[in-house]
Amino acid sequence: MKALLTGGTGFIGSHLAEFLLDKGAEVFALVRDPHNLRWLNGLNIHLLKGNLLSIPALPPDFDYVFHLAGLTKSSDVADYYTVNQQGTASLFKALHDQEILPKKIICLSSLAAVGPSSDGKPVQESDVPHPITPYGKSKLMGENEALKFKDVYPIIIIRAPGVIGPRDKDFLNYFKWIKKGALPTIGSRQRYMSVCYVKDLIRALYVCSQKELKSGEIFNIGDPNPCSYEEFGEFAGQALGKKLKKVKIPIPVGYLVALIADVAGKISKKPGILNLHKFKQMRQKGWVADMRKATEELSFQPRYSLQEAIKETLDWYLIHNWL
Repeated sequence: MKALLTGGTGFIGSHLAEFLLDKGAEVFALVRDPHNLRWLNGLNIHLLKGNLLSIPALPPDFDYVFHLAGLTKSSDVADYYTVNQQGTASLFKALHDQEILPKKIICLSSLAAVGPSSDGKPVQESDVPHPITPYGKSKLMGENEALKFKDVYPIIIIRAPGVIGPRDKDFLNYFKWIKKGALPTIGSRQRYMSVCYVKDLIRALYVCSQKELKSGEIFNIGDPNPCSYEEFGEFAGQALGKKLKKVKIPIPVGYLVALIADVAGKISKKPGILNLHKFKQMRQKGWVADMRKATEELSFQPRYSLQEAIKETLDWYLIHNWL
C-alpha cells in the first residue's frame, strides 16, 4: 500500500503517518520544510518538498491520498480560503494534471463546515450547511472543491468535531486552567459538544480508505455521546485529581478578552487559539454531530470513552511537561 499524506507534520497527520507505517504502508508526505519535520522526525517516510499551492511531481502509483492539511487559525481571514479552499483545489488539479489515479481520496473536514447544532438536534451529514466562521466557510468550500472530482476519483469526506489527543495544542490552555483547579464557563447557558479522540479518528480515516463506499459520501466521526462543556472539564479534573471551582465568565467579558487576543494576534502576526471567530463558535448552544451514519455504513464505533481519551491526553501532556 502506497499513501500520500498532506498535513503530515501536524497533530492529526503525524498520528496517521505512524498508523499507516504500522500497517506496512509506504508513506509519502508533502512537507513545506524538510528540516522542520516536527512529529515526523525519525519516521521511515518519503518527503516531498512543497505545499498545497506548489505541488511537486508525485509518484504515479499512489493507492490512497489522505488530505489532512488545513489552516485552523490565522490573523488574516483570507488565509483560511487560500489554504482550505484554494489549497484543496490545487491538490486535486495536480493529481488530475499528473494523471494520478488513486483507489481512494480521503479528505478531512470539520463540523465547522456544516455549522452548530440547533434546537437540540445533532447535525447530520445531509443537513444544509450554515457555517458561522471564516474557518468553517473555508472548510465547506474545500469540501466543494473536492466534490467537483467525485466522478473522477472515489472521494470520501470526514467531518470531525473538536479533536483531542497527544500533541494537540488547541485544548492545552483549557487544560491548564483545569490543572489550576478552575473550571471556566462562558455565560449561564449549558452548552454541549461532540468530541473525537485522535486515535479513533485515525482508525476511521483508514476504515474509509479500505471500505467500498459511494464517491462523495460524507461521514461525521466522533464520540456518539455528546457532553456539556462542564462535563468535559470535570472529566479532566478527575483525571488530574483536581477539585474544581467554577469560574463564570460573563459573555461581555469573554468578548473583550477575545477582541484583545484578536488584535494582538493581528499585530504580532502570530494568531492565538482565542479570537473573535473562536469566541463566536464557543457561544453557540451546541456543536453536536449525529454519528449514526458512520455506525451503520462504516460499522465504526470509537474504542475510547471520553474519560479514557482525556486521561490519555493529559498523561501525555504531563510526561512531556506541557502541563
